[in-house]
Amino acid sequence: MRVADDSDVAVLAALRRAWNEENAGTIIDDDGFVSVFTTWWEAERDTRTFFIIELDGVAIGMANIKTYDRMPSAGRSSSGVWGYVGNVFVLPGHRNAGVGEALMDALVAWAWDRGMEHLRLAPSPRSSSFYARLGFTSGAVVELNPS
Repeated sequence: MRVADDSDVAVLAALRRAWNEENAGTIIDDDGFVSVFTTWWEAERDTRTFFIIELDGVAIGMANIKTYDRMPSAGRSSSGVWGYVGNVFVLPGHRNAGVGEALMDALVAWAWDRGMEHLRLAPSPRSSSFYARLGFTSGAVVELNPS
């Protein structure tokens, strides 16, 4: 696993497209996707760290951590930093072979090395058991979605 940089935008966009097409069950006709993805990358890269996992030099998965500096608290020099894990994806042909676990293990180690106090994520129903095996537990996060 390695941290992605500006030279990896097309690779990350291709992995994201593969994820979208898998979920859609079809090829998605969107000639402007790489441009939209690149704009998103440029807006997000200062607060996110992107990771790529490769096998024999070929990208087979990705993830990112969005870093949040918590609001200061009176009486504390720092209220801490936490990370939101997002966009974890492994190409279907590499699942159930330890790739996702290796990606997440490296990502978690990276976060702890940078002093993050905890990590959060929003698992899909399909991925809940995967994250549970890695030690992630349900927390007290609540949501409000538009009607």
